[in-house]
Amino acid sequence: MGAFSGNSLRRAGAVAVAVAGLAWALFSPAALAQSTMDKDVTVLAAGSLREVMKDLGDAFRKQSGIGLSANFGPSGGLRKDIEGGRQIDVFASADLAHTDALAARKLLVQSQTFAYNDLCVVAMPALGLNEANLLDVLLRPTVRLATSTPVSDPMGDYTWQFFRNADKLRPGTFAVFDAKALKLSGASAPLPGQKLPYVTAFEDGKTDAYIMYCTNAASTLKALPQLDVVRIPEALNVRSSYGIGAAPGSRQGEQFVRFVLGEEGRRILRAHGFN
Repeated sequence: MGAFSGNSLRRAGAVAVAVAGLAWALFSPAALAQSTMDKDVTVLAAGSLREVMKDLGDAFRKQSGIGLSANFGPSGGLRKDIEGGRQIDVFASADLAHTDALAARKLLVQSQTFAYNDLCVVAMPALGLNEANLLDVLLRPTVRLATSTPVSDPMGDYTWQFFRNADKLRPGTFAVFDAKALKLSGASAPLPGQKLPYVTAFEDGKTDAYIMYCTNAASTLKALPQLDVVRIPEALNVRSSYGIGAAPGSRQGEQFVRFVLGEEGRRILRAHGFN
């Protein structure tokens, strides 16, 4: 084989340096970190957060340049998905107990309360529902009462706690409510683009009254403004604590959690009716 000339060696050396520089630029710790930060934040969130999460995601993208990819469903089911190995950056639950449990198993870095919600009743106007007659009206045998599904959905759990609170005031109430409740939501999440199950329940004539989060009641009222909304009296109401946490090792997840807990995030949550 022939000997290499000096020029050939110099050219080969220059190519090697260029390749090495390119490799460093592509695979250095800083570049890899930036690549990770450029990915959308993958969020699993309670169904009651669907509308507010869109606004939070838009504001977060504007501030950080990072997008949001969110999927929604009953918090209990989402927790099981995460325990089963589903990869996420952030979990936002309608029940702090779910994020607490995942944090205890080191599946979330930390569990923090970021919002509160109360229960309201959306009703057909013909019922004449108000705070003073709420129990009397809902206990009527002819009134069809819809709820979410306990265990699968915290909104259902909170509703059954309301039944227990009412039973303390009026013994026998729990048994009546437990028997008549129509579990029309919470077992699965609506598909993207589908109407809220609360809206379709009234449109399809399946219920006369529906117990739900007050934030969901506001969304339902936008679609069906003819309905009445009554907040359950404070003595009987059950305030839900929403929990949020980032997955271990997710820098963008932790960044999004900080945003939600910050001034702008809280402003957006209040605008959607969360406390």
